[in-house]
Amino acid sequence: MTDWHPLRPLDDTTSTAWSTYNEEAEKRAKNIPCAAMPSLDHLKMKDFEEVYEPSDDTYLLLDGLQHEITTGTFSNSSSPLIAEIGCGTGVASVFLASQLFQQNQKHNKTDGMPMVIVTDINPKALQVAKATAAGNNAMIPFEAVQCDLVSALLPRLAQSVDALIFNPPYVPTPDDEVGSTGIEASWAGGEKGRRVVDRAIPKMAQILARPRGVAYMITVDDNEPEVLATLFRELGLQMKPLVRRRAHNEFLTLQKITWTKIDSSG
Repeated sequence: MTDWHPLRPLDDTTSTAWSTYNEEAEKRAKNIPCAAMPSLDHLKMKDFEEVYEPSDDTYLLLDGLQHEITTGTFSNSSSPLIAEIGCGTGVASVFLASQLFQQNQKHNKTDGMPMVIVTDINPKALQVAKATAAGNNAMIPFEAVQCDLVSALLPRLAQSVDALIFNPPYVPTPDDEVGSTGIEASWAGGEKGRRVVDRAIPKMAQILARPRGVAYMITVDDNEPEVLATLFRELGLQMKPLVRRRAHNEFLTLQKITWTKIDSSG
């Protein structure tokens, strides 16, 4: 969610290396084509009173996913398991699954099909996400689960998810605004916009397939992404900016999270 709060100034808390990563991600975002949003014709304006409406962060997420598809990130997986935490309308997971399905068809890969499982604490979001899936590619297996983060997916999906998508509630808010089961849950992030993200990081590590799994997460600079990268690193994961774009008064970044490669040659 892009909101009108002060743009975070550059300061000494951001290292030179991380600033370089951000610059590279900004350049990358300028050079990639815009992705096509899955159809939301099944929704009415009233639905967006209860479910987060796709915004700048959603478009950046889709653009980044399309870039990953075209650069071959998923070329070796004909039947990936895709999971989306806090799915909202479900457009991100539906987009990725549909694109990979089309890629399989193009290359005559008929031995598998993407599978999608989404979670949200908001029951209306799950209803909408299922309709989004049905309206765009009804052939793809799609499961919607109401729960906090991935609590209902463990241990069933431990170390099983090939592509994990998370557009979290990243907006800094008072802590007492966190924890709603309504539309507020899609943006209210508490102190530094980190209350939900910090809880999610170890859960993401638990369900992400190793070593092939990859995760994508939206952040803003208020979240102190370099600190988040440290939290992932402690769990054996590395996080780097993939695409980055200014939206109104804030910078949105799609972070790519992968398992740290271990050199076994030495």
